[in-house]
Amino acid sequence: MALNGWKRMGILVSVVWILVAGVAIYKAQIELSSRRIVAAHVACDSHLKGDASFDAGFAECNKLADDSLALALTNARLDGAVVAFVPVPLGWGFAYLVLFLVRWVKRGFMQRP
Repeated sequence: MALNGWKRMGILVSVVWILVAGVAIYKAQIELSSRRIVAAHVACDSHLKGDASFDAGFAECNKLADDSLALALTNARLDGAVVAFVPVPLGWGFAYLVLFLVRWVKRGFMQRP
């Protein structure tokens, strides 16, 4: 099975898409989640100021932040994988659909009565 230039270009674009889009979405999700977690941690800490049980409350805020970060990492990986891998087969399917339709229409014009 020989690959023509278009198929080779498609494979190259697919691999680049998987790498670049997956990493970019992962980093963006981690950054967004980190900002939200820090803001929530600061808000949690601000409610504890002057409280006698500050150490216990601070430890609870840290535990909530750690749990949130673990969940954010899982979600970021999933989002990165979906954005990286789902468009590739859809793109290939769309390209082959367009190619099929163009050839089908071309055959219609080629038939002579």
